[in-house]
Amino acid sequence: MAERVVPWDTGYEWEPNDPEAVLAVNDAGRAVLAVNAHDPDEDCVVFVWSHSRAAIMGSPNDEALFGHRLYSRGLADVMWAGKVEDSEWIMDLERRNRDHSQHNPARFARLTHLILPLKETTVEVIAEEVTVLRHPGPTASAAAALLQQR
Repeated sequence: MAERVVPWDTGYEWEPNDPEAVLAVNDAGRAVLAVNAHDPDEDCVVFVWSHSRAAIMGSPNDEALFGHRLYSRGLADVMWAGKVEDSEWIMDLERRNRDHSQHNPARFARLTHLILPLKETTVEVIAEEVTVLRHPGPTASAAAALLQQR
């Protein structure tokens, strides 16, 4: 099947025009994204990924999102977050790891590729699990606090 993005309901909304998002990643397989809540009096919305294999925060921003390689594959229809089905990025990670003596393709079958188009950046994370929760801010301290939790 062809790679495509489908909307993913996180159960939360965040401030779409606030460029205060923070992505933190460690080499233990944990990735955390903290964004400001839609209501400034509320706690941050925080995504916590476990068993992450890859995480990026970068271009394009909201004004150039149409230039993202997944835009015409469903990203155009994503308001908050999307799940990339049949992810070429996951397939590439599996392919690059085939030379490892303990390579197991089943480990890659458990991975999910999520994408979040934000105001000033786009975030993509590949991991086995994600939890979305609320945590007191600001975003930098919320991300740091949850990155350190086990």
